[in-house]
Amino acid sequence: MALLLRHISLPLATLTLAVEAELPGGITILFGPSGAGKTTLLEVIAGLRQAPQAFIQLGDEVLTDTARGIAVPARLRGIGYVPQDLALFPHLSVRQNLNYGRKTGAAANPLFSPEHVVRVLDMAPLLARGVAELSGGEQQRVALARALLASPRLLLLDEPLAGLDAGLKTRIIPYLARIREEFQLPMIYVTHDRHEMLALGDILAVLVDGRVAQCGPLREVFHRPANLAVADLVAVETVQPGRILRIAGGLATVLVGTAELAALAEGLPAGTESVYVCIRAEDVILLKEGNGPSSARNRLAAVVESSSPAGPLTRVELDCGFPLTVLLTRQACAELSLTPGARITALVKAPSIHLIAR
Repeated sequence: MALLLRHISLPLATLTLAVEAELPGGITILFGPSGAGKTTLLEVIAGLRQAPQAFIQLGDEVLTDTARGIAVPARLRGIGYVPQDLALFPHLSVRQNLNYGRKTGAAANPLFSPEHVVRVLDMAPLLARGVAELSGGEQQRVALARALLASPRLLLLDEPLAGLDAGLKTRIIPYLARIREEFQLPMIYVTHDRHEMLALGDILAVLVDGRVAQCGPLREVFHRPANLAVADLVAVETVQPGRILRIAGGLATVLVGTAELAALAEGLPAGTESVYVCIRAEDVILLKEGNGPSSARNRLAAVVESSSPAGPLTRVELDCGFPLTVLLTRQACAELSLTPGARITALVKAPSIHLIAR
């Protein structure tokens, strides 16, 4: 079910929320720095906050149209909302919290029956317990279940895992994936966590200074950011200025530092000469010097500058005529003897290099 957001304009303390977007369904990750307007946008969609100017349509139903005086009340929008603080009632049991959110009568969807929701989220052992007795992960599941029991057509999740440690997040993410598969329910999911984004997202919408800087399939935005602000937010490890020497056969030859790289030229405005060269660390392959041929268009002689832990991986900084960052397993680093000063060959395929006009 598509969500259409048009002409949304809402002045805030430090910026104006000004959103134009069409979200096709699935899980849309709403991504952006603190203060960009993400929570406010969810509140406007949910009908909890009114914008002076807005048009919001969910499927075939117009929820907000300020030009025509349409403003469907929040309780009638068919939207489930899980705020950052979860908004559970601490003095009630889990069962009582769930009953509070339950929709009854002819409008209730059997798919969102209490029995089904409790089974999907493995909550039967929790029902008689008090909310104050639950762990953070269990409270998250109660908040999700309560939102689902309202038989929503859209689920809004505002950083639902922000207060959990990495271990709890790992245990909760499968439940979120199960909700997507079981209920086929479109979601807008606010997060700052790259792991959550990649594990759950279908669409990535990047909000910068109250505006959607880029919106599209997650992998496309992740690997081909529209501008430097988006590249920074999705943490592209290598972003270097370059100059286009020539374009032929759809390939651009770019001078970056002292190295020449081949990259796809698609999407560049005509006449572009200066670019930013973006390379994700996981798209770089390292070989010991002298190893055999490769299909990679770019084969760069490099020297290891430094290495440092990056979670389960190792971050390696290279000098190959320009600074280049690589992410490798610790085993690969040991096998390649990647100590400072070691000489190595870096391989990067042309489609893995993204160019942003500057």
